[in-house]
Amino acid sequence: MIELYNQDNMTEYRPDKKFDLIFADCIYENMDLDWVYYYWKMLKENSIFIVMTDYHTVAEYKILLDKLGVLVNWCIYLNEWGGVPKNAFPKKHDDILIYCNGTKWKWDKTAIEIPKVTAGTKFDKKGTGMKTPCDVFYDHASFSTMARERVKTDDGHNIQWQKPQWLMDRLVRPFTKEGDFVADPFAGSGSLGVWCKQNNRNYVGIEKDPEVYKLAKERIENCEIPVQVQQLQIDF
Repeated sequence: MIELYNQDNMTEYRPDKKFDLIFADCIYENMDLDWVYYYWKMLKENSIFIVMTDYHTVAEYKILLDKLGVLVNWCIYLNEWGGVPKNAFPKKHDDILIYCNGTKWKWDKTAIEIPKVTAGTKFDKKGTGMKTPCDVFYDHASFSTMARERVKTDDGHNIQWQKPQWLMDRLVRPFTKEGDFVADPFAGSGSLGVWCKQNNRNYVGIEKDPEVYKLAKERIENCEIPVQVQQLQIDF
């Protein structure tokens, strides 16, 4: 089941289900955090709640989420694009807060392992050549503004704040299994919807902007499905 709604994510969306994971790539400078309470109640027991933000609001989100659940990880997404200030370090990362409403969350580290630098040497003590990535995601290049997966408006401009597919894989795969339900209250260009469709997760996305919704809908509808994955029902 893949559902995408062109609605306000609080005043119009009324869910009839609970979720195994909620991912929120929220509006970073918006200090109204009431949406957190609204969506936290939609979690199944021992499920994951992810907030992606930056220095504008990460402190406020952490204070709030510490009251609601258990901190699983505070991850860093590096993205070295944009200008450089004259008198300070350039701000080139986003913060990803991962919480659970219990202590028995799903975790499959083998789903996201990456190659070790020491693979094939005496320092690769397990002999697998693989390791779990750390909480600073340094192993991918920056998401170029010219990347092929970039979604563009009709006048040729990139959709703001789009996140790459590898990041969806890194964040969602180890905490979910096939058939799980994933909610995306700030759906944007539909990156998570594409990932869920391609990886047999049920998906509910909400995007308020009608133009961005249209682009996300087309992107999800038209994305390629791996041969080994059975196509899910799509309901827009």
